Amino acid sequence: MKYINKLAGLAVLLLAVACKEENPIRPYGPDNDTSLPGTVSDVRTESIPGGAILRYKLPDNTDLMYVKATYHVGKGEKKEARASIYSNSLTVEGFGDTNPHKVAISCVDRTENEGKPVEVEIVPLTPPVKTVFESVRMDATFGGIYVSFQNPDKASLSFHVETTDEMNQLYEAHAQYTQAADGTFYVRGFESELRQFHLYLLDRWGNSSDTLSVSFTPFQETRLSKEKFNPYILPGDIECNAWAGNLAYAWNEDFTPALFVHSPGGDTFPMWFTFDMGVTAKLSRYKFYPLFMEQYAFMRGNLKHWEVWGTAETPSPDGSWDGWTKLMECNSYKPSGLPVGEHTAEDWEYIQNGEDFEFPAEAPAVRYIRFKVYETWGGNDFIHFTEFTFWGNPV
Repeated sequence: MKYINKLAGLAVLLLAVACKEENPIRPYGPDNDTSLPGTVSDVRTESIPGGAILRYKLPDNTDLMYVKATYHVGKGEKKEARASIYSNSLTVEGFGDTNPHKVAISCVDRTENEGKPVEVEIVPLTPPVKTVFESVRMDATFGGIYVSFQNPDKASLSFHVETTDEMNQLYEAHAQYTQAADGTFYVRGFESELRQFHLYLLDRWGNSSDTLSVSFTPFQETRLSKEKFNPYILPGDIECNAWAGNLAYAWNEDFTPALFVHSPGGDTFPMWFTFDMGVTAKLSRYKFYPLFMEQYAFMRGNLKHWEVWGTAETPSPDGSWDGWTKLMECNSYKPSGLPVGEHTAEDWEYIQNGEDFEFPAEAPAVRYIRFKVYETWGGNDFIHFTEFTFWGNPV
């Protein structure tokens, strides 16, 4: 029995030694070089918006693994940036002000021995969360407000718009996340009565801008009934029934990818189609939805550049443009600006929400609409899309 107990004790001891040797938190193998890895020297700082680039000389140490910068942002949150030995610079970012900040730079070897830190002071330039906020423009629009902005550094930001409910309680009406260089978004769904809106920005480190508070009265409008819409095919119009498509699917309120509008191809630009809204209206805006298939986002026959024409009178039966008025020119917007064949999650979310286009105030009331297409995203000689919705005030 004593022999068995001794064997059990020996096994426990060996297991403890083995566990100690193969601690997964530490690099594998013995630490033969017990000397510290040294320090960086000749440190130079270059201020950038919300941070700084640190350039330095590496110590002469063949065991060196990487350089680490440690600093604090926001309300004391600790951050860390690293650079390999194949670089002589690293970037620290996430600062929400232009105050001086301390950064500790240290060298780390292959067995995670850390050298004595070198402390430097940086003074960041104004962070994007504040410069973008200064570029924000807000104004009333149909059913709500619009917000436009400039974001030249393509910083990852979120816009937060708040207003009050029927109990006068503040709530978030809209949140917009973007990395686009510029853009416009809309916050709608409000009656035509004076209302206060509040807007502020956040970056990915939690830094906040000031709050912009404005009061606007949204413009009155009515969503036009799609039940009155009908195709109005004229000589020269392209067919829109290829691949089991149908022009009537453009107003059927069904966003299933298979229920699309699709021309057969082989046509030349510009190409156009016509439909009847069933009522004469002073149009305020419309929302356009491309083909809902992500693999074709901003590709193939999705519309890129087109015009919207209208007339209140019955169109000439010969298909001519007599009596038609150009209402607006439209260009599809891609938030990322990436080339055709590439898109981001933000791009896909943007077109799923539909693209908004507002008619000029001087545009006349019309009943019949023509889309005149000049270019598709893929350069293809056919068009396809899913749906559109029109708002305005019937005459």
